[in-house]
Amino acid sequence: MENENYEISDYSFLSEEGVEKHFADINILLLSGKHIDHKYYAEYTVLESYESQWINFYSNLYRLNLVADISDRSRYYYLDFTENGKGKLSDTNRNKELTELQTLMGLTLLDMYYQKYFDEEKVIHWNDIKTQILESDHQEAYKRVLFNDIRDSYDEREWSIVENKFGKTIDSFDKLGWVEKQSGRNEELVFEIRPAIHRLTKLYQDELQDFESFIQQLKNDEML
Repeated sequence: MENENYEISDYSFLSEEGVEKHFADINILLLSGKHIDHKYYAEYTVLESYESQWINFYSNLYRLNLVADISDRSRYYYLDFTENGKGKLSDTNRNKELTELQTLMGLTLLDMYYQKYFDEEKVIHWNDIKTQILESDHQEAYKRVLFNDIRDSYDEREWSIVENKFGKTIDSFDKLGWVEKQSGRNEELVFEIRPAIHRLTKLYQDELQDFESFIQQLKNDEML
């Protein structure tokens, strides 16, 4: 780690060659809500090398906390737009909360991450999600919300609607760095769940503690 005792108003690190080269990418990614891990090797390395300076930079200029978090032994960086809700970019137009549907799907992916805990890469195919919906401990809740009916099987049209909903959510999560898509627009859904998906455990502690009540509330409010 570079000099930890930089003055908080000292931005001289921005003139370092590596920082100058990757500054635009780092800034755009972080301000868009991206969680940067080692998959973004160049940007991650620059953030790690000048961590304290970057923290001061975003704190002073944007009133945002740059967080260095660790999940499953993997380190990643992100800007915490939610901390006190007072950052310069914390208004609802820039810092959109997850929809109820995205929250449900995110918590589903978090559960699937743990199921693949010992796999080096947590790669998920659409068939894995179908199995999760049909066979997991929360299968009745999933069916009730996603299909509005609890049955042993569903037709191709019904599955297509659900897959389309998941696909849109995966697109959003890919932008956040919670997953990394491996499939194209017209291909079967394939993606890798990244460690940053654990951010959900901090954002949605209450929902995780009482998942069934959360599901029931979604149905009562007809949010989906």
